[in-house]
Amino acid sequence: MKQITKMTQINEISHSDLEHNEEVFQQSVLAKNYLKSFKWCKEIVNGWLAYGFGKILCVFFFEIEPANNSGADDKIWVIVGDIPPAYLDFVGYPSAKEALDFYCYLMEEWVDCVNNGKSVDDCYPVNAPATKEYADMLQTRINIIKEDFLPLV
Repeated sequence: MKQITKMTQINEISHSDLEHNEEVFQQSVLAKNYLKSFKWCKEIVNGWLAYGFGKILCVFFFEIEPANNSGADDKIWVIVGDIPPAYLDFVGYPSAKEALDFYCYLMEEWVDCVNNGKSVDDCYPVNAPATKEYADMLQTRINIIKEDFLPLV
């Protein structure tokens, strides 16, 4: 799959020559809705696609206006696709590659807890039941990200 090498503003995705641009645009809608679901996100100021691999995986970068006294960062990565969505702050992960790499780490931490019968309460929230079946599915997706996509980012 063709990936992009520069960030594209979200409002330009539909008109771009990006492979699977309609799927990527739909992922941008999901990413924005995910971000807006948090009380600390008062408003999305701007957004860019850092990497888009259709509906499988997209990494977006957003500038937001944090809610008053929330302590939220104003620059956020959002990772969505055929995986649990997640956000990461820009300060800790200043590149899309670092954000995606840490995403994999967070998801594998959840998988490890599930597979070892431990509580996932201290893990990054995953929007799936904490069962072996879901842990195996997530691990398969993380392996694909690490082997096929992360080297391209």
